[in-house]
Amino acid sequence: MHPILQRDMIAKLSLVLFPVTILLFACQETPISPLSADQGVEFVLAPGGSATIKDTGLTINLISVLSDDRCPSEVECAASGPVQLSLAAQTENGIATDLMMQTLTDNDGRSPAMEFEGITDRTVYEGYLIRIVGVLPYPENLSTSIQQNDYRVSFVVTKK
Repeated sequence: MHPILQRDMIAKLSLVLFPVTILLFACQETPISPLSADQGVEFVLAPGGSATIKDTGLTINLISVLSDDRCPSEVECAASGPVQLSLAAQTENGIATDLMMQTLTDNDGRSPAMEFEGITDRTVYEGYLIRIVGVLPYPENLSTSIQQNDYRVSFVVTKK
């Protein structure tokens, strides 16, 4: 191939490949870096997010929201169900432990301070109390489902 044609072909190919390469890198998900939270202070996690509790060596990872059976705000229900979560908790050198938790919430997405029989909205792990204090967004109607990445769950961790 003639050198001038070869350079022209390389230039045209570069014009096409450069934007494609930029788009590929721009579309990659950036990993969520762990949050640093204080004991006794509310912190918020999205599914896939984690928090390290300062001065404890404890890390909480919100794996996912497994189910959301709360009564939508635009619907009248006889009863409202819980939100069920999958978590993992781990101390510095320990093996991660899977935890299943659930909570009821009011229409503002806040969990009640009192405990309800059969609802595990708090658990003790390695001497620390992990408690769900809220789940947002609150469902509005039956036709709109909440996407996994839209959930935000509030926790408080305290020494037991």
